[in-house]
Amino acid sequence: MNKLFASCLAIPFLLLSSRGIAQEAAKPSGIVVERTFWVKAGKEKQFATLFDRTQLPRLKALLGDHQILSFSTAAPLIHTGNDQWAFRVRIKWSSWDAFTRDASARGDQKSNPTLAYEQALFGDLVTDRKDTVIQEDNYGAN
Repeated sequence: MNKLFASCLAIPFLLLSSRGIAQEAAKPSGIVVERTFWVKAGKEKQFATLFDRTQLPRLKALLGDHQILSFSTAAPLIHTGNDQWAFRVRIKWSSWDAFTRDASARGDQKSNPTLAYEQALFGDLVTDRKDTVIQEDNYGAN
């Protein structure tokens, strides 16, 4: 009788714990933001050089601090010649908090005069910039 009573009590606990595991598996891990830079015609190489000097080290530091889980960059191999050269950075942030903290901290990055100059030059090369929060579904091998 004690075993029957104990097993009756154990079943709800097992169901609750398996439900918690299923809920954790369903939670998305982070937030994905696609940052697109539209660059002035003829300035693609200068933009890429400045991106490597100003943005890439910052993204790598955020990756090392686990603020972001991963990031990738994409640029067209061939320029179409229609002033629509777009450089994309896809960032998978670890959380909404990390994403908003980074967005609010951008004003603090101008304390270094050299960095401030390069950031200003970087901004002059960009005709437009857009951050889009996206849903990303991956299929197949990564």
